[in-house]
Amino acid sequence: MNDIINYMSKELGGASPALTAAYLVVGVLILIMSVVCLVLEIRVWLCYSKANKRGISTNMTGIESARYVLDQAGLTQVKVRKAGFIREAIFGNYYNVATKTIYMRSWLGKIDNKTSVTSTALGVQKVAIARLCEEGDEQAKLRGRLSLLGIFGPLLFIPVILIGMVIDYLIMKDITLISYASMALSFLLLVAGFVVTWLNIPVEKRANQLALRMMRDYGLANEDELEMMAEVYDAYILSYIAQFILEVLRVVQWILEIVIKMQNKNSD
Repeated sequence: MNDIINYMSKELGGASPALTAAYLVVGVLILIMSVVCLVLEIRVWLCYSKANKRGISTNMTGIESARYVLDQAGLTQVKVRKAGFIREAIFGNYYNVATKTIYMRSWLGKIDNKTSVTSTALGVQKVAIARLCEEGDEQAKLRGRLSLLGIFGPLLFIPVILIGMVIDYLIMKDITLISYASMALSFLLLVAGFVVTWLNIPVEKRANQLALRMMRDYGLANEDELEMMAEVYDAYILSYIAQFILEVLRVVQWILEIVIKMQNKNSD
């Protein structure tokens, strides 16, 4: 183990053994949680697929179920539409808080016009999100406004840093404020992704409970169907929790990298 730490310390520019060990531990945990996230995403797909093969007793499509519950809840101002290809590829099924519109998948699983347990479950769950936003749930509204940053923030983390370093190398021939500015921007993007991931858990949990209650109250599903829907919802929640832990570890890794760079600079 000491040999590994000594080797990594040299690779990190002479970082202290304590920082090197911490960096290694976080790196291993990130790898483990990445695998856990993948496993949980597979579980989400399996639950989603199983419920999507079972027809709903009301014989209503996802859009019809969502529209019915919106009207029953007095949210007639909220629209329901099928998502276009690009919108669906980026967001999937979601509620746009700015345009007060629920968008539902129209090509992957065809949730918009399919009469399945999954289509009703996801349609009404997005109604629940809309209801939370319309009733003033600040966490739900903030999550909606930051959704784009939440998706692209973590993906742009490394590219933004590299762009700053490349510009410095090609133009300034040294590390200057451009590199530091790109690092600061990448950190803000990472934090935005972290915040959205953190908000996903409580917002989605409240929406799931509200959706199940509305479907029971409005007679949209029997108990067997509700149980299957709850499994789909729980699979998503576990996936969000794992993603949140992964985002925390990435932030810790970023902080460790900054501390190591500062330590190396001071030792020079």
